[in-house]
Amino acid sequence: MEHMWITTKTWLALLLLLGVAQTQAKPQGKSRLPSFLTVCYRDLPTLNECARKSFKSLKPRLMDGIPEMYIPQMEPLVVPEVKMDQDSGAIYLHSVYKNVKISGISNHTLNELRIEPSKLKFIFSMTFPELRMEAEYSIKGKIMMMPLLGDGHCKVNLTNITMQTELFGQEYQKNGATHLKIINVKVEYTLSDVKMQLDNLFNGDEALGKRMNDFLNENWKSLAEEVRPLMTKALVDIMRASVDKMFAEYSYDELMPKKNK
Repeated sequence: MEHMWITTKTWLALLLLLGVAQTQAKPQGKSRLPSFLTVCYRDLPTLNECARKSFKSLKPRLMDGIPEMYIPQMEPLVVPEVKMDQDSGAIYLHSVYKNVKISGISNHTLNELRIEPSKLKFIFSMTFPELRMEAEYSIKGKIMMMPLLGDGHCKVNLTNITMQTELFGQEYQKNGATHLKIINVKVEYTLSDVKMQLDNLFNGDEALGKRMNDFLNENWKSLAEEVRPLMTKALVDIMRASVDKMFAEYSYDELMPKKNK
C-alpha cells in the first residue's frame, strides 16, 4: 500500500509542475499553450523567477483542471486503477486499487523550482500538508511473514509529504521542430505520518482485520523502506512516460522560447 501512497503523491507533484497525468484530459483543437500562462524565456536570467510565478498562477485553476495542459480536475483527482506487485524482501503482495480518489492536491507549497537550460535539467520540491485517498482495493500476499488478504474499501491519510525531483532532458527533432524527452529522473521524498484503514480484511473477520490495520499503522515507516527501491523505479517510469507526452505535444520553443534568437 505504501507503494501506491508515495507513487501517487510524487506523480501528482510532477503533473502540477509540467501539466501531465495518466488520467489526462485531452486538449481540443489545435495544439497551443493557453493564453493565461506566462511565457518564460530560457536565455534570460529571470527564467527561474518567471517559472515560479507561472507555476503559482496555475494554483487557482487546479480545482477544475486545465485541459490545454493535460491537467485533469484535481479536487478530487480520480485515478481509475492502480496495480502493484512486489515479491522481494519482507513484502510479497499482489494488489489492485480501483476508483482511487485523492483530495488535498491543490493545497501545496512550492519549495523550489529551478531550471538549468544548458543541462536540460529541471529541479523542483513541493510539500503537501495532507493528502487523503479513498479506493476500492483487492490485496493478497504477506508482509513480514504475516498473511494479508482482503478486498473492499480503503482510506489513507498522509501528512507533510515533501518531494524533491530532478529531471534530465534530451533534445530530438519532430516535424522540423526541437522537442524534449526525459532521459533520467531522480526522486527523494519524506513524510511525517501515515494513517490507513482497510475494510473487509480476511473475509470480514473484524478481530484479524483490526490487528492487521493496527500493525500497518504502527509499522508504516519500516514497511515504506521495504518498498522504496520498487517504488522509486515505478516513479521514474511514470514520470518519464507522462512528461514525454507533454513534451511530444509542445515543442521546446513553445514551452520555453529564446528571447534573443
